[in-house]
Amino acid sequence: MDIKNRNNKRKENLKDFNITEEIEKYDYASEGILNKTLPKILFKGNAILVTFLQLIDLRIIMLLKYVDKLKHFKWITWY
Repeated sequence: MDIKNRNNKRKENLKDFNITEEIEKYDYASEGILNKTLPKILFKGNAILVTFLQLIDLRIIMLLKYVDKLKHFKWITWY
């Protein structure tokens, strides 16, 4: 098999596995994370518990935003 054909086949396989661009990403900054992962009953109960869960949710969102910045560390034009 020709080397050129093998390189094209490799790139085609990578395109098949790289489907993240086609999938609509979840906007965790506006939607939240814990309200999708925890049962809904926890957010309907005690006001202090709900406030505490929202505080934890904000901390997780800040952490994930920082992780996104680290993922794109070398892409200077992304900012």
